[in-house]
Amino acid sequence: MTRRERKRRQQRKNKAKKKQAEVRRHIADQLAEEGILDAAVEQYERATKLDGRNADARLGLADTYFAMEMPAKAYRAYRKVLRTDPQNAECHMSLGEFFLNIGRARAAAKAMARAVECAPERAYYAYRLGEVRMIMGHRTAAEEHFMQAVELAPEDPFYHYKLGEARFRQGRTADALGAYKTACKHAPADDFYHIRLATAYVRNGHHEDALRMFARTVRIEPGNSAYRFLLAEHLAFLGHEEEARQQYLRAGELDEYDRDYVRRAHIRCGFISEDKTNNGSLGDEDRRAPIG
Repeated sequence: MTRRERKRRQQRKNKAKKKQAEVRRHIADQLAEEGILDAAVEQYERATKLDGRNADARLGLADTYFAMEMPAKAYRAYRKVLRTDPQNAECHMSLGEFFLNIGRARAAAKAMARAVECAPERAYYAYRLGEVRMIMGHRTAAEEHFMQAVELAPEDPFYHYKLGEARFRQGRTADALGAYKTACKHAPADDFYHIRLATAYVRNGHHEDALRMFARTVRIEPGNSAYRFLLAEHLAFLGHEEEARQQYLRAGELDEYDRDYVRRAHIRCGFISEDKTNNGSLGDEDRRAPIG
């Protein structure tokens, strides 16, 4: 056998091994997704033995160790991925999540920043880095990363919401309004974004806008007693006493087994007074009081 023939034979063997490694990796991915983690580890390890440069298999192995709460093995596996593929953005992000999980926020931020550098087109990576910056108290930096996520995925309401939260927590409630409004625009049926916008309107003194937004939130989610109670509170604040009373009653009806809502609804509607409550709970007489 000539040298060229031996080389071609080895190339065919290597190609076959890589193909087998990918098969093992796909099996492992499925097992990991189904929560069969021990079997997934076995398949990932076989895949990496067949092809030591299969970064996806090594990353899957690391993530599975992480899920199995085996931090030392997970960390070593992540480092092996980066030794063979230092520009692997997904691995940098996974390593960042790993560090965050064990309470090392600074190391997490560093790893996630590398992920953003390696894949600047990924909005999710910028968002996660922003989240870590918020945890660290770096709100200005967090806002910048959320803005980056918004620019990369302008139609995703969640990133606009996070941008609003960063501004709100800095006390820039007027600036937060714009972000919350955009979130609502892209998710017109999502009550969560609307209630945050209503809160921002209240903080900025835009009470009529807040009332309109509380009412819209109740229309979106009519069975939510908390939203009705907030609507009632704002109606009462603006002097719409009868409308407020009706909303208080509905809040109590929706949460008839939640004593706190029933108590507060009764107080607001005048069925009982504050001094009749017993450390925040209702007595037998109060529980029998009519709702509506």
